[in-house]
Amino acid sequence: MNVKRLMLSALITLLLTSTGLMLNQSTAHAGWWEDYKQGIQSFTELPQEVNELKQNYDQAMNELDQAKQNMQAFRDENTRLAEQNELLAQTVKQLQQAEAERAASAHFWKTLLFSAIGLVLAWFVFTRLVRVGLRRR
Repeated sequence: MNVKRLMLSALITLLLTSTGLMLNQSTAHAGWWEDYKQGIQSFTELPQEVNELKQNYDQAMNELDQAKQNMQAFRDENTRLAEQNELLAQTVKQLQQAEAERAASAHFWKTLLFSAIGLVLAWFVFTRLVRVGLRRR
């Protein structure tokens, strides 16, 4: 609606200006017909320029809408990736805890096994020493 009003006011202004210029000339001049034709031509080219400006405006608005949609898509993707990153961080933390528990358990069993072997060897050596000691007496 504003574009129509703007076009109408521009047309009226142009018409009044061209009429005023024609009436302002007090003497006849040889190229008045050419001036009149040029005024009409510029008057008829004005709607084309307005349409061109409107098309450029519509194209810019479409590009802006597309950019907004792309920005929203990037925000949504960023949010999704942040949630996925948090989930992966929790999974890594759980895996690290499981690995630490496994390592502690392995250390415990290794210590238990070497202690048992050491006790068996100590018992074997102790019994041999007791036998050797008893034979000498």
